Amino acid sequence: MTRPSRSALIVSDSAPLRRYAAASLETAGFSCTEAGSGYLAIDRLSERLFALYVVDLDMPQSDGVSIFAIAMQGRDPSPVTIGLSRRPEAEARMGAWSSTLFSEVLPLPVQPDVLASAARDAVAAKN
Repeated sequence: MTRPSRSALIVSDSAPLRRYAAASLETAGFSCTEAGSGYLAIDRLSERLFALYVVDLDMPQSDGVSIFAIAMQGRDPSPVTIGLSRRPEAEARMGAWSSTLFSEVLPLPVQPDVLASAARDAVAAKN
C-alpha cells in the first residue's frame, strides 16, 4: 500500500474533536479521514495507509493506545502518530508507548496552530 504524503487519519469517539482536528490539519495542507473508534480505524487502515495518525487516548469504549497498536500490527510498521489527551498525566502514563508509538502526546484542548505545527514537524522528521 502506498502512503499519501499529506494524508491524516483522525481517530476519536468525539465528533467535535474529529472535526476540530481535521480543520486544524487541513489548514496545514493535510487531507483528513475520520474514524469514530479504534475499530473503525482498523477498517480505514485496511483500505490505505496515511502519512499521519492523530489518536484520542481517552476514548471510553476502547483504549486508544491498545486498539491503535493492534490496528498498526502488520499494516504500517513505521507510523507517524500524535496522541491527544484531556488527562495531563497521559504522556507519563503511557511510558514506553510514548517513545515507540507516538511522535508526540498533546494535551486537550490543543490550539489549532499547535496541532498543525506538531503534525508538519512529525511528518517532516519521518521523511
